[in-house]
Amino acid sequence: MKKTILTVLAVMFLSFEAYAQSFTATVNRNEIPEGETFVLTFNLQDVDTSQAPDLSALSNDFTVFSVSNGYRTSIVNGDVSKSRQWNIVLMPNKTGEIIIPSIDLAGYKSNEIKLNVLPAGAEVSAAEAKVAPSPKFKISGEVDNKNPFVQQQINYQLKIYDAGGLQGDAPVFMSQNDDWVIRGLGEPKIETKIINGQSLREITFNYALFAQKSGKLTIPAVKFSGYYLSKSTRSDPFARFFEEDDFFSGFGMHDVFATRTPVLLTSKPIEVEVKPALSTDGWWLPAEDVRLSAEFVGGTPQFKVGEAVSRNIYLKAVGAMTEQLPEIKFADIKGIKQYPEKPQTEMREEDGDIVSYVKIANVYIPDTAGEVTLPAIKVKWFNTLTQSFETATIPEYKTFVAAGNGSQATPQEQSKAAEIAVAEPIKPQVVISENGKKDNLYWLIGGAFVGGILLTLLLLKLASAINNPSSNHKKIIISAAKNKDLHLLKDELLLWATQEFPRHKIANLQDVADIFDNQEFNKELDKIRETLYSEDSKDWDNKNFVAVFNKISQHIKKHKRTANEPLPKLYK
Repeated sequence: MKKTILTVLAVMFLSFEAYAQSFTATVNRNEIPEGETFVLTFNLQDVDTSQAPDLSALSNDFTVFSVSNGYRTSIVNGDVSKSRQWNIVLMPNKTGEIIIPSIDLAGYKSNEIKLNVLPAGAEVSAAEAKVAPSPKFKISGEVDNKNPFVQQQINYQLKIYDAGGLQGDAPVFMSQNDDWVIRGLGEPKIETKIINGQSLREITFNYALFAQKSGKLTIPAVKFSGYYLSKSTRSDPFARFFEEDDFFSGFGMHDVFATRTPVLLTSKPIEVEVKPALSTDGWWLPAEDVRLSAEFVGGTPQFKVGEAVSRNIYLKAVGAMTEQLPEIKFADIKGIKQYPEKPQTEMREEDGDIVSYVKIANVYIPDTAGEVTLPAIKVKWFNTLTQSFETATIPEYKTFVAAGNGSQATPQEQSKAAEIAVAEPIKPQVVISENGKKDNLYWLIGGAFVGGILLTLLLLKLASAINNPSSNHKKIIISAAKNKDLHLLKDELLLWATQEFPRHKIANLQDVADIFDNQEFNKELDKIRETLYSEDSKDWDNKNFVAVFNKISQHIKKHKRTANEPLPKLYK
């Protein structure tokens, strides 16, 4: 009898030990919408080991975001129980049914778990919703033209639908190849909509895409990485949607269990058929609109031998990047030397299109008097709206070159010049008929002339002392720089340069840089332009700019003397 009792107790003890030692797997939900995460928990009970689960078997079907582990000891009626837990945050890599396989650890095997991964935006079952309610998210992308020409702008629109306070970074295209050039079009638009009785946010991103080769191409998928606040009390979850200090920067266990749940949304790639460039004798420029225009600096010019005339040529293309614009060439002109300057380019977004601009200043110096014709300037382009070739044109310009101060004109040239010359005003004549009055009149005229000059100088000096526009602009420039108000700084720099160099037409910061031709100052102006139009809002060093600007302004007289000459030294 005693042996029987001992045997029963031994079996009970071994059965208890076998039951107590275990390795189990659980998940916080079995239905997971595509792009959302879930938590897989491994629990090792009363097994003494320093090993950790091998998660390599999960790599094919899941993305691992974070792994944490902890220990737990409990004492019940004097019995000590120890357990170890691993919490793994996972995101499925595909939709449909997925099996979490059994994992080995210290001679024990965990149980398999069956998951159902739903397409993005699909409804979870009522039972699952009660257990683990979760926000609904959806992403989709579409283009307005699946059969464009190579290098033609097509518009890509990405929409993200959110009903749960989604936050995160701006989306990114996943491909790194050279098939496409992609440009963002403005800021995202956020609207509130009611769909199936549910209020949600629709976030729309617009992009301009340019195919760089013809044939069958794939517009790459777009990925959005973000999170939603599971215990948020915000009334407006999008209030900080794109603020840098609240960007998604990692997934820790505190984020998962306390405030944040990661979300990864991916749009589907789109197949397109890109047509090759059509046969053309010149540059291939597909665009919606192309315009050429020209203007002479200072109005209609008077061409004279040896004197410079400056003319600005402008090219504007809608639906094309600056890299696509052709080089404008100036044909040789008999009797005139030409000095085209380096083109100035600018690209910006206007009404949902990429719009590119080019400005070229060309200086003409006649060396022979007589009639001349400035040839027409033409740019051939392909109209993507009408599917036909067109030509933007600046018509030829006919004029007459008059003899300069040091040249002798022929009688015919003098006759022609007389026709276009502006008549000089007739000088008044003084007639003295009485003795003595002639001398008095000379004195009166001379005194009045000298007095007028003195009065004019006095008034000019007084006006300058009261209000010196250049000095005021300089003060505002320094103040705007110290406050990092770049828009005000840009405007005041243009006004300041216009006051200091009235003979130059100044329309942008490049015009200001060209006047000084100072490498250090040019770099500072480039930094201003880069910061103004950069999406990153790079930090700008205002102290360095102020130091360089003060150095430039102290030598303003020297710069004004050379910059206001008719032509730079290069043209003489």
